[in-house]
Amino acid sequence: MANFKIRCKLTYHQMKIALFQLFIAAVRNGIYNNVIVFAAPPIMQAAFEALILDFNTKYDNYKNRIGSKGDYLTAKSALMAALDTLADYVNGVALGNPDIIILAGYIPTKGSSNNVPAPLQAQNVTITRGAPGTLITDCDPVANAESYGVILIAGDPLPPNVTMNGLGQLQMLDDTMPGGGGTATPAAGLLIKVLIDLNKNRKKTFINLEIGTTYYVYYWSMNAGGVSPLSEVVSKKVLEG
Repeated sequence: MANFKIRCKLTYHQMKIALFQLFIAAVRNGIYNNVIVFAAPPIMQAAFEALILDFNTKYDNYKNRIGSKGDYLTAKSALMAALDTLADYVNGVALGNPDIIILAGYIPTKGSSNNVPAPLQAQNVTITRGAPGTLITDCDPVANAESYGVILIAGDPLPPNVTMNGLGQLQMLDDTMPGGGGTATPAAGLLIKVLIDLNKNRKKTFINLEIGTTYYVYYWSMNAGGVSPLSEVVSKKVLEG
């Protein structure tokens, strides 16, 4: 592999399947949709897409117990080899420029000029009911995200004057100032009014919640480049069972 201080990370070798499938789609789109920058990739687009299709098919077959693990691992190995070849090519084009590496769908290693972008807003946040008094939340994987946080609030959504600033701090603007606007009326008798989950996992479980109360959930994601905006709010009422 070309020896540049800032180059493509090879962490896709350890990615979980959901993130890996997002990653290979990002590489395909990044390299083959930017022909001015990536004019002569060493693997033709049709060949790379065939490797992706073979991998996805063999994985689905293995997951559904209609195909062998050996066939899945063989397809995965072929796709990984192609990704390594493309990573080496991207390094040669980028010459240490992290923006070109990111354009190709790869993640750049850290360096003095590294500009890893902050993750985008989390999408498709879901809430499901577990045992009585329990809600379980999740969202789609966010590209480049290293950790996920959640705010769960009872009775009302966050007022408009509560936002995430660019430093990853939850802030409430003064209602009396222009643009502050909005208040929330707390529901009476709640055991838990607000929870802010700071563990890194995407899937969250909240327990000891008030039966009959509607809870509102917001996600955000983080990496070394920054913090995403809060997601769109979703809500669910806690039932007895």
